[in-house]
Amino acid sequence: MDALDRLAGIGTDLLHRVDAALVAGGAPAGDPLWPLLRQVGALPGDALEFGLKLTPEPLRAAAAQLRADADRFARRRDRLAADLGTAGTWEGSGAEAFAARWRSLAGHLGDGGDPATVTGRLRATASYADALADWSEGLRTELAEAVARVAGSAEAVTIRGNQVDGPPPAAVLAAAARIGVRVLQPVADAFGAARDLERRWSPDLAELRYAEPEAAPAGTVPLITRVPL
Repeated sequence: MDALDRLAGIGTDLLHRVDAALVAGGAPAGDPLWPLLRQVGALPGDALEFGLKLTPEPLRAAAAQLRADADRFARRRDRLAADLGTAGTWEGSGAEAFAARWRSLAGHLGDGGDPATVTGRLRATASYADALADWSEGLRTELAEAVARVAGSAEAVTIRGNQVDGPPPAAVLAAAARIGVRVLQPVADAFGAARDLERRWSPDLAELRYAEPEAAPAGTVPLITRVPL
């Protein structure tokens, strides 16, 4: 349980009141809350619920599994290379075709250093998952700090003290807007960072297709295959 989990109860209660006031009366014209609402596409209470659902731990577990899979494929590649050495004792068209296919498969698997290989893609995906986990933890921390600030603010007292039926008074709407800005600003910043992450990693996460080795032109490879006994 982190700080955001501990503040979930008080934060949810306050921000649901804020949401209700904003839905009923809206923020003042020209308030800084309006561009944040458009950017985030959610009210403050909804943004808090989103943050509470972020779970970095499964992302880190997935990253560890992806790296283990990359290591497994790298070991398979080493075995392919050893088999290729055995195939080198063959002679003829069968040996050439076998060696070409094995070289192609070994290159496709890679050793983890090139993102344009299976092992490289797996390691890149693992790094992306770790980056998303860091992003999730960062947003949860920022939301916790925002909730802690607004929970004891004068604006929170104004929101909780509102007992008027009908449209909220102007003071309540102004208080709700100020709380909304404090909560939605870190969310908007985090969304921008998420887009940066996507741009940074998308080239290394694209689909990787296996390319068949080119066939040797007819007549360039002996038609007889000799295998030593």
